[in-house]
Amino acid sequence: MVVGLISAASACWLGDYQPPTGHAGGPAQGHEVRCGDDACGPSEVCCVEQGDVPTAACTPVNACISLPIPCDGPDDCAHLGGVCCGLWDEVTHKYTAVECSGACSSSDRVPICRLEHDDADCPTGLDCKEERLFGPGFGYCAP
Repeated sequence: MVVGLISAASACWLGDYQPPTGHAGGPAQGHEVRCGDDACGPSEVCCVEQGDVPTAACTPVNACISLPIPCDGPDDCAHLGGVCCGLWDEVTHKYTAVECSGACSSSDRVPICRLEHDDADCPTGLDCKEERLFGPGFGYCAP
């Protein structure tokens, strides 16, 4: 997977990523995670089956049996530090988790962004690139 390798490589370059100005602090504003052609509500997560043709569907939080994606950008994570990080597994070339964090501070943690926001979810100098393992609308921050 070229995209996965790019994701992992870009994570190494990121170092201690901090959220863009204006996204951290206070409760999440308009918490809504895009999930394919749908938008998940506050009691749901986007449940993704990663692969060449990923599937994504909004499910209740405890009902996802594949990869739950509770955030798709820093505004969903304001209550927990302001960063949505994907945990990348270099061996399987897949994400093992997506979670809110204070920083994506290791080589296996990749900032997740929304393609529709252009580069606003990414730190200065990085672009929001399409993350094909999650399906339409999802991205990751990379040079």
